[in-house]
Amino acid sequence: MADKLSKLQLTPTKALVYTEAAVSLYTTVAIIRTINYFRKPDTKESLLTLPKVLFGTLSLAGYIIYIHGIIGRIKLGTSSARRLATVGALQTASHLLWGWARRTVAPNQFTRALSSDVPKELVTTGPYAYIRNPFYTSYLMAYAASATLSGRPVDYVLLACYYMCYYLISVGEQRKFEDSELREAYAKFKATRARFFIWEF
Repeated sequence: MADKLSKLQLTPTKALVYTEAAVSLYTTVAIIRTINYFRKPDTKESLLTLPKVLFGTLSLAGYIIYIHGIIGRIKLGTSSARRLATVGALQTASHLLWGWARRTVAPNQFTRALSSDVPKELVTTGPYAYIRNPFYTSYLMAYAASATLSGRPVDYVLLACYYMCYYLISVGEQRKFEDSELREAYAKFKATRARFFIWEF
């Protein structure tokens, strides 16, 4: 085994690069599959609305670009200790936050993003005690980890696009609460929680 590792010249840095790249690839694919966790709206909705088409197009293009960048880092096999530490921290935080949010809202899963349903409850516990959109926050941290790992400017531009996209989606969901019977409770909720990150009021 040692001889094989020696031939591959598998240094600790390369091993960490490969591990974090594998996690990034897994997370990139897993984010696509998380849609299966959220339930469909009670009423039938069109899949061809402009926001859904634009978000779907960005997502598909973005996943391809991120995967390309991650594979490039795998081939390079090198990275700075600071970069790898940042990637690892973002990956860990993303997975932990997603799991925490999932356990908090289960078994009454939220409907999928861009649905037009009227909110019937407001979750204020778990990560929702600190931020209003922990699922989106976890996705953004996963995208940030991939961009940091690749280090390419295009991946950071893509990260900014994702941020704006989730920002606009969260604004739409905010309006649904403001137009519902939960408007007063949501006003208090909004005033004491950040949108995505605790410093972002």
